[in-house]
Amino acid sequence: MSEQIFIQGPAGKIEIFVDYPQGEVKGFAVVCHPHPLQGGTPHHKVPALLAQMYLERGCVVYRPSFRGSGQSEGVHDEGFGETDDILEVIKFARHQHITVPFYAGGFSFGAHVMVKAYASLPVELQPKQAMICGLPTATVGGVRHYVTPPIKGDILFIHGEADDVTLLSDMIEWSRPQRHMVTVLPGANHFFTGYLKQLRLAMTRYLVSA
Repeated sequence: MSEQIFIQGPAGKIEIFVDYPQGEVKGFAVVCHPHPLQGGTPHHKVPALLAQMYLERGCVVYRPSFRGSGQSEGVHDEGFGETDDILEVIKFARHQHITVPFYAGGFSFGAHVMVKAYASLPVELQPKQAMICGLPTATVGGVRHYVTPPIKGDILFIHGEADDVTLLSDMIEWSRPQRHMVTVLPGANHFFTGYLKQLRLAMTRYLVSA
C-alpha cells in the first residue's frame, strides 16, 4: 500500500505516493505519470510498472500527481510549471536519501517533464539511470508542440512502433544527434496496450545490465 504525503511546491502542495521496498534501501526513484488532462495519474499502468521495477531493486519510489490533478494544487501548465514541481520532488527525495543513488522514470507527458527536469539538474545531481517511455519530442496529435531538450547519461528509451500520439520518427530524429539507443516494440501503440510483458522484459534487461 502506497503512503500518501504532501510537500510544498511552487504552485501549492504536491501530492506524492511513496512506496518502500522490503529490506535495504539501495536508491530512490521519482516516476512521472502521463497527461493529467487526458486522464493520466500516478496509478496508470506504465508509471505503476516503472515504480514496481525500481521497487523490486530496492528503491523508495516517489510518484507525484501533477499540478491540478489528484490532490495537487495549482493549474496545469503544459510541462513548464510541472518541471519546477518535479525538481522540488527530486530535491525533497534527495534530502531523505542522501547516501543512495537517484533513478528516474516517466511516461508520455511525464517523460517530457522528467527529461526537462533531468536537463536542468547539475551533472552531479542527475539520475544514475532513467527509464523513459513514449517520449514526446515534437508535435503531438497535431495539437501541442513539445520542445524536449537533449540529455546525456545512462538512459533506456522505449517507444512503440505504432505510436500515433508521439511518432517514432520524431523520437528517432531527436535521438540521432545524441546517438541514443532506442528500444522499439514492433506493433505497440502509445499506451503499450498488450505489451506490458515486453515492456517489463526490456526494463529488466536494462536494470540487470547496469
